[in-house]
Order: sequence, then C-alpha cells, then structure tokens
Amino acid sequence: MTWLFRALRAPLGAAIFPLLCCHPAWAIKLQDLRPEVTYRVNRIVFVGNHAFSDSALLANMQTKERPFYQLWKKRPVFDPDVFTQDLKELEIFYHSHGYFRSAINYDLKVQDHLVTPVIKINENQPARIQRIEIVLDRRELPRSDPLYRKIKLQPGDLFDDNAYVGAENALGTFFRNGGFAHTKTERRAEVNITDNQVRIWYYVQPDSAGVFGKTTITGLTTIQPYIVRREIAYHAGEPFSQAKLDETRDRLLKLRLFSVVRLTPLSNVEDPHIVPIRLTVRERPKHSIAAGGGYNTESQFIANFAWSDMNWLGGGRQLTAFLRYSNIDSAARLSLTQPYLFNARAMTGILGFGEDIQQVPPYTLFGTRFTPSIRYNISEKTKAFIGYRLEYDKLTSVDEELVQALGGIRMSGIVSGPEAGFTMDTTNDLFNPSQGYVIDLEAMQAGEIFGGSFNFYRLWGQVKHYRLLGWKTILATRLKLGFGDYFGHNLQNYPLFYRFFIGGEGSVRGWRYWQLGPHTPDDTPIGGLTDLEGSVEFRRPIWGNLSGAAFLDFGQLSVDPYDIPINHLDFGAGPALSYNTPVGPIRIDLGIPFHKPRNQTQWQVYFSIGQYF
Repeated sequence: MTWLFRALRAPLGAAIFPLLCCHPAWAIKLQDLRPEVTYRVNRIVFVGNHAFSDSALLANMQTKERPFYQLWKKRPVFDPDVFTQDLKELEIFYHSHGYFRSAINYDLKVQDHLVTPVIKINENQPARIQRIEIVLDRRELPRSDPLYRKIKLQPGDLFDDNAYVGAENALGTFFRNGGFAHTKTERRAEVNITDNQVRIWYYVQPDSAGVFGKTTITGLTTIQPYIVRREIAYHAGEPFSQAKLDETRDRLLKLRLFSVVRLTPLSNVEDPHIVPIRLTVRERPKHSIAAGGGYNTESQFIANFAWSDMNWLGGGRQLTAFLRYSNIDSAARLSLTQPYLFNARAMTGILGFGEDIQQVPPYTLFGTRFTPSIRYNISEKTKAFIGYRLEYDKLTSVDEELVQALGGIRMSGIVSGPEAGFTMDTTNDLFNPSQGYVIDLEAMQAGEIFGGSFNFYRLWGQVKHYRLLGWKTILATRLKLGFGDYFGHNLQNYPLFYRFFIGGEGSVRGWRYWQLGPHTPDDTPIGGLTDLEGSVEFRRPIWGNLSGAAFLDFGQLSVDPYDIPINHLDFGAGPALSYNTPVGPIRIDLGIPFHKPRNQTQWQVYFSIGQYF
C-alpha cells in the first residue's frame, strides 16, 4: 500500500495543486506559486493593523492594487521578490514608529491566477521614551536647561524615528542659526524591548561662532550671475545663520529658473571665524510648456495651455502666453512679468493683454483688456497690488426682459480706471488647508474722467478660515461681501458684466450657475449691486484617500447698493465626497436648497477638482 501511495503522490499532486491554488478558501505561501504562471494582484488585505491605516501601509509597498477607477488597465503583475521586500519594508516602518515587537506574516489567496495577499500584523505594544539626554561639549545638560525646549521629543512620548532624527536636526539648526556654522551632532538610542522603553542621547559639538564669507556660484551657463546674487539673503560679514541659507534657497527655487539649488558652508583654514559659501545651481530649460484640463458640472470640459520663457531678454523676466477654453470662460492672454521693478525686490511689474469670451446665462461678453499692475510683497504671506484696467467690452445675446428690468443697458463701451487689491494667506496647504485663514480685498473705479464710457466703482472682500477641530475634522468657513454703485442718476453707467451674480459652482450650492437672486419673469438673472454669501463646511477623512464633507451655504443679492440682504438669505446644504490625488482633491457635491427654486430640480450635483473653497 505504501508503494502505491508513493507512486501516485507525484501525479496526484500535479493534478490537485492547481485546484488548491485556484480555490479562494485555500491559503498558500510564496514558494507554492508556480514559476511558469504570471500572477496578478487582485486585492491587498491587512489584518490586525490598528495604529496605522491601510493607505499608510500601502505607501510603503511596491506591490500595488489596480486603482478602482482604472478599470481599463490590466491588474499589476504580482512579483514574489518585490512582495518579499515589501514585507521587510513594513517591518522597518513599524520599527521606525516604535513597534519593535511587531510581527508580520502573510497568506496568499489565489483564484484564476489572481493573488490576494492577506498581510497579518501583530503590532504588540509600542516603546515609549524613558529618558532624553543632551550632551553639549561633552557635558551632560540638566533637564532644566532651555536647550531641551528646542526639541519636540519628551519622556513618555511614543518613539518615532522621524521625531528622533528631527530633534537632532533641530539642535544642529539652532546652533547654526546662532552663528556656529560647523556644528557637529550625533544621536544614539538604546531600546529595551522587554520593557518597551527607549533611552536617547544627543551629542552636540559647536565650533566657534562665525560670519558669512565670500559666496562662490557654480553651475551657471546662460543665466546672469547678478540674478542669483540679488536673491542672496545675507551679506559677507554678518553673523552666520542657517535660516539665511534656507531663505536664499527658497528664493532661488521660486524663480523657476533652477532645478537644483544647494548652499554649502566651507571651512576657512586661514580664519575659522569666516565661513565661505559655495552656491551650486542647475539651470532648468529656458522655455516651458504646460497643458492641463478638467471637468466640472458648470464649465464642463476645461482645457488650458501655457508657454513660458522664464528669462526673456535676460533679467529674470517672464513672458507667458496662455490659452483657456471652457463653456463659460475662454481666453487668450499674454503677460510680461518684470521682477525687481525699480530695483526693489518686493516689487514686481506685470503687463497683461488679452481677449476674453464669457458665455453666461444673462449675456455673452467679448472683451479686449490691457491691465498693467505693480505687485508688492509686504511679507511672505501678505501681498498687495495697484494697477490700471483699460478694456473694450461688447455684449451680445442679452435677454430683452433683462434690458427692460434694468431700464436699459449700454451694450458696448470702454472701462477705464484704477484698481487695487490686498491678499493675506496664512493657510498650511494650497490644495487642502486644515488651518489658517485667507483675506482677499479688491476695489476698482472707472469713469469718463479716465476716458471710459462707464462711471462706477466696485469693491468686495472675502474671508476664509480653516481650523482643525480634532478627530481629523476640519471646520472650513467663508464669508463674502461686495458692493457696487454708479455715479450720476443713470443706471447705464454701471456695466451689466460687473454686477454681482451668485449661485452654483464656487458660490451657493443647490442652485444652478448664477441662478440665485433677482430674476426677470422668464428667469434670466438680473444680478445685483450688493452681494452677501458664505459657507460652513465640516471635512473629515473616511478611508484612505477618500474624504467626506457636510456643508451649509447661504447667500443673496440686492439690486440696490449698500443694501445687505441679511433678511432675505437663501440656504443650501448637502454632503460631499472627495478623493485625494497628486493634483488635488477630486470632489463631488450634492447641493439641496432649503426651498425648491423655480424651473430647476430639487437638487444639484457639482463635480470639480480641488476643494470648494
């Protein structure tokens, strides 16, 4: 009987093994995969991870699932060697966050050559910091020394490798900002796995305080050296500071002329107190082309194209040609940016010329515009501008009832006059802020005294605020108020295309585009001379890159200037979902007005890229 079993074992195994591999209830290991078969990744499942989300763990793996929205693509190939390395990376990830006793195992579920790795994680308890010591010039500092306040790590905290390394960098930066250019730092950690405790030592060895010496620039080929030198935030002879080097690097990168900027403090044998700097740059291509697009439910398909010369005729001047197409706004523009206007770093001159087409419910507008302006950077987060607006505008497709409701309008003419604005932005993220605020103010005036056809002024202000409430929930609010008025007794002095219109995308959700506010009998929006609108929104991650939101919008217009319609507000509310991508959140909103507007559905759906505000 034994000899019969041995004789049948090989052929039976060859016949049964594929069945076992293809049955979803059976779990196998890497060595059980057939080398001649190409397997693909079905799903990646994590079990037992409580401290870190699935998305946080997936970020450390090269093995990937096919994104749910790329159904047209083949599933990624499952590579056993790559997966083996992924398991090691997950172990390193857990250790770097203090989970030194974590254990990682796996099973593979295979069906029809599709592999579902089930990664089993036993996290165990993380290690906490028992003690931190700073040793300065071979002298151990007492815990009361103010230097301990320069680092975020504290006894009792969970050990985290990023914070552990960051504390060493913070100590080095503190001394380098104090003039000690060649400060040396080291770190050491002892882990007691049995007691889940970590002891940490930081060793700091400053040299003598120094001053900036000569800066040598290398890597330039076509860009003039003075363009680099005028961005240097320090002067030879002033106390050395790492912060000044960092500021210089940021300034140069913002020019968009360089792909690499590196500042290296050098040693000076003749005088150790003088710190020469080697500034190394790598130039980017002089010309750049950018193309992009998107979709939302109001503008529908949007296409953008831009060509830029980043150093036109030298001097760091930027010449940009821009094309935009959408169902609402299309434009062709040319702009010239002159940095260091009047030799002032904070001042930038901009000349803009363009043709615009605006197709909106009340009208179609063709505009030829020339807009010179001077921008002034008051600080890193605060900017202002003053400029002049000269444009010729022509209206078509204007509803006759709208003309009658306003007592007649001027169908074409010249808008000429000064404008100014102010912006302060303290938010922590351009695409998805969780804290800070934004203040925007703009004002313009046009009149016959400037050679124009219209006599009016218009101003508006908006405040946005973002606050992290806890439990990863963000409270986002905004409030906008605008006023317009005309000179004389003729309403035709105020152009139709500078009236305020609200509703829909970027305004009050639940209404179609520009459909909130006064209307003609045939439902053409009239617009207003006073605008009040705002939003309250709660945002929170749901799972991985998927987030949710709940919002309340309000707004209304008044046809009279300075008549804030606080007693006639309309409201809309609803939920939203967004998915984070490298270019910003892809978002879908469902807006439901508190009362159903005439001649539109009970709700509106908005799809866009980027947060609503």
